[in-house]
Amino acid sequence: MASKAFLLAPLFLASVALAFDSPVDRWANAAGGRERIAAIKSIYREGTIKLGDLQVSLKVWHTADGKYRKEEQGDSYSLIETFDGTNGYVQQGDQAPHKMTSAELELATSRRFANANAMFFAFFPERRRGTVLIENENTIVLKPEGGIEWRVILDPQTWLPKTMVHKEGERTITVAFDSYETVDGIKFEKEIHRSAGGPQMVVIRFTKTVINPAINATIFSISAKD
Repeated sequence: MASKAFLLAPLFLASVALAFDSPVDRWANAAGGRERIAAIKSIYREGTIKLGDLQVSLKVWHTADGKYRKEEQGDSYSLIETFDGTNGYVQQGDQAPHKMTSAELELATSRRFANANAMFFAFFPERRRGTVLIENENTIVLKPEGGIEWRVILDPQTWLPKTMVHKEGERTITVAFDSYETVDGIKFEKEIHRSAGGPQMVVIRFTKTVINPAINATIFSISAKD
């Protein structure tokens, strides 16, 4: 009996250690620490999106509770997408805005926690509406309520996200985090590569990040007059 208890002891200690040092904890520490991240209420970012020879500018506003606005602008292309936590709208070019379909809304419900914004969903269970599943020591599955799954694979060297994978209809979208930068003590992705499995690769490079800018709540909706 004593020998069996001796053999089981390391397994018990390992499980206790894992409970207090989970992949989510390692990710939170690597990203800047829960205390510092908890102070974030909003984020504004600028960058570029490049696909082959096509390049457009990107502006995006996010709040910690999941509202966002995205603007993409090119020579002959423009897109505005907003989500206020409940409703989403899309406006392409000079067309009238349309309310998101159920499929678009499902994506938007999860997209608000894409990339670095996933930390707002993963790190704070008291705020969360949805589930976080630890699949293994490097993989965490996030599923916001009413949204789709994000499968986050952490880099075992840095404990920051290496890739995030999700489904859009029949397509599997893989976002690879190529590099990071530190802004006010918080790690944000600097460059990401987005692939739908084909030869084309979308490259997103962020050039400006502002933490806790003043944001007017009206930017998270689009009226027909816009």
